[in-house]
Amino acid sequence: MLRPSNELVATAWLQAIPDLNTEVGTDLPKNLAAFVQVTVVGGTPEMYLLVSRPVVQIDAWVATKGSTEPPWGRASHLVSLVLAQAYETAQPLLTPGSPFSPVHVLSAYPLSEPRRIPSDEARFARVQFDLQLHWRVP
Repeated sequence: MLRPSNELVATAWLQAIPDLNTEVGTDLPKNLAAFVQVTVVGGTPEMYLLVSRPVVQIDAWVATKGSTEPPWGRASHLVSLVLAQAYETAQPLLTPGSPFSPVHVLSAYPLSEPRRIPSDEARFARVQFDLQLHWRVP
């Protein structure tokens, strides 16, 4: 089996969050209503052990068709679900999908407070924060 990338692990971890109920991925979809975007922005490789510690930027994007006001509350709610999951002690064995090995997420913790990213002309609400994952292949 292949070792998954940090993006695959972060995406699988987010998709396993109960009640998130939105698409998760690395590229924004064409028809965006609500989406959680994953971008690996750094991390610290382990020198002696085969574990990964990526820093992942989480962006919650939400749009309301026909509205002139960005839905900030809904975007903040998506981020709060991710933050709550980071403090759960039981991290499941995740399967990023075939042909990749399952992984154990040992810890997940926020590195920054959620922040609003000023909206663009399309009136998207975008809330962003950084999260560090610590994972390994069993």
